[in-house]
Amino acid sequence: MTLATVLRLNAASCLGFGMLFLAMPGVVAAALGTPPAWLIAVLGAGLIGNAALLWLSVRGGRVPRRAEVLFFSIGDAIWVAATLALILSGVWIVTPGGRVAALAVAVMVGALGFAQRRRLPNPDGTARSSL
Repeated sequence: MTLATVLRLNAASCLGFGMLFLAMPGVVAAALGTPPAWLIAVLGAGLIGNAALLWLSVRGGRVPRRAEVLFFSIGDAIWVAATLALILSGVWIVTPGGRVAALAVAVMVGALGFAQRRRLPNPDGTARSSL
């Protein structure tokens, strides 16, 4: 799988969850437990913005810059760490179904971030020839 494909998959994931969070913040908040609905809506808007940045990073078939890929990979790592911190601390993500869903999303986000990091362009901007 190419870096561009991984970035596009990440963009699709961010867009889908962003739209869900914006369309139904109260439902998502209730499913997770106790987060404020406004925070879910803000996260949704941020995810849609991130999806746009991800999509732009591979526009026209160009090789994304190393810094772009690091930015997205670090963002994915932060998402995973924040999810685990919230679950382990018993803050906001407190329903059994919410924990399972949040962990499943965190695993997916972590896998995408790891795949992006593994395909990180060389420092000279060229694509990695083998992984």
